[in-house]
Amino acid sequence: MELKDYQRAALDAFVRWREVLEEEAGKSREIRATLEKGGIDDLPGELLDYPRKAWKRLAASGGIAASAGDYVGRSDDAGRPIPHVCFKVPTGGGKTLLAAAALERLNRASGLTLWIVPTRAIYRQTDAALRDRQHPCRQMLERASSGRVKLLRKDDLFTKADIAHYLCVMLLMLPAANRRRGRDFLRMFRDSGRYPDLFPDSDDIFGGERLLQSHSDLERVSETGPAKHSLFNAFKMLRPVVVLDEAHKAYGRKREAGEEFARSISRLDPRLVIELSATPNRGISNLLVDIGGVELKAEEMIKLPVEVVSSTQTEWQHSLALAHDELERLDGEARQLEAQRGRYIRPIAVVRVERTGKDKRDGERIHAEDVREHLIQNLGVPARAIAVKSGERDELAGIDLLSPFTPVRWVITRAALMEGWDCPFAYVLAMLDNTTAQRAIAQLVGRVIRQPHARRTGRDALDRCYVYCWNTEVGAAVESVKQGLESEGLTGLGDDVVSATGGAQKIRLRRRHGWRGRDIFLPLVLHRDGAGWCELDYARHILPHVDWNAIDAPDPEKSLAEAAAVRTASVDIGDAPVTFHESDVKIDKSVHVTWFARRLTDILPNPWQAARIAERAIGKLRQDGKSDNDIHDRRSWLAHALRRHVADAMDAQARQVFGDKLHREEIRFDLQAGRPNFRMAKSYEIAVPEDAGLFAHKDGKPMQLSLFEPIYTYHFDSDLERSFARYLDERRALLWWHRVAARQGGNYYLKGWRRDRIWPDFVAMGGGSASRPYLFVFETKGRHLDNPDTEYKRRVIASLEGAFNCGTMTVKHGPAKGVFRLLFDAEEFPKVLAELGDGG
Repeated sequence: MELKDYQRAALDAFVRWREVLEEEAGKSREIRATLEKGGIDDLPGELLDYPRKAWKRLAASGGIAASAGDYVGRSDDAGRPIPHVCFKVPTGGGKTLLAAAALERLNRASGLTLWIVPTRAIYRQTDAALRDRQHPCRQMLERASSGRVKLLRKDDLFTKADIAHYLCVMLLMLPAANRRRGRDFLRMFRDSGRYPDLFPDSDDIFGGERLLQSHSDLERVSETGPAKHSLFNAFKMLRPVVVLDEAHKAYGRKREAGEEFARSISRLDPRLVIELSATPNRGISNLLVDIGGVELKAEEMIKLPVEVVSSTQTEWQHSLALAHDELERLDGEARQLEAQRGRYIRPIAVVRVERTGKDKRDGERIHAEDVREHLIQNLGVPARAIAVKSGERDELAGIDLLSPFTPVRWVITRAALMEGWDCPFAYVLAMLDNTTAQRAIAQLVGRVIRQPHARRTGRDALDRCYVYCWNTEVGAAVESVKQGLESEGLTGLGDDVVSATGGAQKIRLRRRHGWRGRDIFLPLVLHRDGAGWCELDYARHILPHVDWNAIDAPDPEKSLAEAAAVRTASVDIGDAPVTFHESDVKIDKSVHVTWFARRLTDILPNPWQAARIAERAIGKLRQDGKSDNDIHDRRSWLAHALRRHVADAMDAQARQVFGDKLHREEIRFDLQAGRPNFRMAKSYEIAVPEDAGLFAHKDGKPMQLSLFEPIYTYHFDSDLERSFARYLDERRALLWWHRVAARQGGNYYLKGWRRDRIWPDFVAMGGGSASRPYLFVFETKGRHLDNPDTEYKRRVIASLEGAFNCGTMTVKHGPAKGVFRLLFDAEEFPKVLAELGDGG
């Protein structure tokens, strides 16, 4: 499974964090050794807090999320600092996949991982994904461990040998790790004696004392007694990696409760904590990656816009009938799609009601059976196409909603689908919950936005989703949907919620200065396509020109880490106890090229070349005197080094291909009008809250140079953007400016020699006084030195600027040439204007 651009970027940030963390951990160990050698036992904690130092280094170079707050430190009961980071991932963004991919990139072939989830529904989904050997998440774990994965549930027994030789993943429900939830958590503290090989034998007189010397923070039977033989103490000794899914649910809304739960996790002595959350708590979590809704939309992960239809002063049956009509229309679109392209989609409607229990049908509140009867008797829906999902009745159990043999097209629920339900065939949400409709909309909107197969259909009706509300004002419904998107972590998509029955504001090209009625094009990076041109595509135009044979294996001495520790167990027959000791492991340590080659296939699509490079790397290691045992013990690090080497080599070649094609004019970038360049829409609709204010200068004067009007304050995501927009509007050298990110469908971007797209924040046109149009493209994130992503953008822009074709375009004074610039902060703008001969 190919990762999306934003997922690759998130994992690259994670790898960079791990590398810096390891460097700072090494420095911390050296400091500790030096101080202890000098007789200093009372070591200052801040001096050894390597996670904080690593975080500060990354923050200085732009390696963490721009929205991250101050670093939040944690330590275990032994006083050791705990590295912890959070991925902000919206609903539909693949949190489970990212978690598995992050574990794969730890280069950790064995050990214990605690994977904690908040609800039973998410537990079942995660458990099914990790147990399915064909699922990408399980395959990532298989690659990380060389096929030695052991999945555990809370009450499953495990041994020291399991931990030493397998990547053990224990899936836990939140109450088992949450001290506030009581019973399940406290079970971990029981002196159960269920893990005898992890603790000294009862006849080992000094074993208990040795154990407490090496693990001083273990919980004891009494104040001076031996350590408890509990699961809690087993975790503390094994120092697991903790994956915390939906972390915001674990921490709760109150800071005190969140800090208490964080302390509960810290008491497990984790070596690392990876959090995933749609709406993280920035006062508790260290936000490494902030993925918003725009990134998911760009990768075709979600159906947008959301079309809201609201009925007032009517019966609920009317709203249901409207939803039924919409579903029938979508079904017709889906059938045509299947007939033309062979792509199967069966649109599904989700209906929210007020009651579902069998004893709660009172004739006043809308009950699930009321809706079922109306669908069957009045709207002609077959009974087998309807399913009720509630706490006491689950008619979806055992049903694969994506199967073409499944007839279900209507799902009726009250609260059972609030979370943990991700059917991408769901298109229509009908809200018949009159009393709590607004809150329910916010909670349920995430259930209908996932895009089938994570790619658009090309049919407008099937590339959006629909919310039908009964007895709710459209303005309130729109705001609730926007709040729902925000609550699902889908930030930056407020303008993708539109009303089908009014309440929306049309934004048009400004009539002033004569822009209305004209076509305005922005340049795309294009590639020659026969006699014409098409948009540059990495897979078609760059990747085929990479010379795989030129990629050799890396230097083996730089690829291998220190030898791994080996532990095993021996089991006798009869009643003889299991004993554990350190010895040679009786497992197959032969080296297989295919294992290493599989680790390259997501970045190197040619499996034969992947096998060649892997085989060459193994050959170099053997020539260097390394045995198969050596290679096997270091296989995870070797695979990591091999991936990095191949990725760097491919990137270098791709950059050369890109540059050569620019030079030969097979790739072009200019201002000539016409397709396939990007044509800006002449108008678009946004929902406007009643209290929305027009965006203006601080002295109240209206905007003069914005390309569209009217323009509202909430068009902008930050004070920096608002300040920059005001700055642009005061420049006399500009013809117009436009806030482009997440506008015009968010479709304008630039491309280079990687798959990644470069999304600008603003575009502007200048040079009116000299009849020379200057196209400016702005990033307003600020200057981030030593940031690989920023450095890539700078290199791409330098290449595009150097090869800008200056195609002629017509302005007021006739044909003229164009100049292209990308600026990373406002400080550069006056300098560029001065260079071009235009004052400001």
